[in-house]
Amino acid sequence: MTARASDARQGPFAPGLDRDSFARELEEIRELADVDICAAGERALKTLDLFLANLAAILGYENERPGMHDSIQFLERLGGRAQSISAQSERFRATRNALAHNPDLTLRPEAALRIIDGVDKIIRTAAHNAFEMARRPVASVAASAPATEARDRMLARGFPQLAVVDDRGKLVDLLTYRDIVAAEARREIDGDDTSPSVRHVIETRDYLVVAPVGREWGIRRVSDALANDDVVAAVVTEHGNVGETPLGIITRGDILKLR
Repeated sequence: MTARASDARQGPFAPGLDRDSFARELEEIRELADVDICAAGERALKTLDLFLANLAAILGYENERPGMHDSIQFLERLGGRAQSISAQSERFRATRNALAHNPDLTLRPEAALRIIDGVDKIIRTAAHNAFEMARRPVASVAASAPATEARDRMLARGFPQLAVVDDRGKLVDLLTYRDIVAAEARREIDGDDTSPSVRHVIETRDYLVVAPVGREWGIRRVSDALANDDVVAAVVTEHGNVGETPLGIITRGDILKLR
């Protein structure tokens, strides 16, 4: 059965693929990136090569030692989610080949970072539940923290949102940069020099912008949770409730890559 047929009936995609091992590998790659970003980028490309080979084999490719090009071509012919993965992977094939055949060649830091992010997204595209699809770990901020500290962290790290947690580390909501801008506008209008807490900022809204989703929820159910216009992102918890530990985060962009 082709990947397109599997997608059409909404069954599990690539059952038997060891997604957890690749998720752990990506976590190790991100840790390495803090020390040696170029080496981390090269390792990400090797991980992508292995991931594609494993995925192709599970979907029926009979080639014991496929190259990245072989795996991509096979997946492209299957259509559906497999084709999406092949299209996303194609842009990294030339870089992988160049590094494999030129031992003295090294990546630039900015290129390595793009590769790590890209490989992360590709592997998460093969997920069949919320936890596998989520980006981990979750960037979070304490509800009691000053909003200015949260703002500075978001600007420094390029985070579009932070998961807000209570003093037990349990999910409260999301803090968005839009929340920060609105809070600073209110302070300027009111002539208030004090810095509000993160909790105070998010409580000026009368609705949540987070969609809590359970770790075992299917992709369609996650997509439905993100359909609410007020929702900014989904945060994975054990059972899909506010008040549980955040396990990962999923954005609308992540869902769109599956279509």
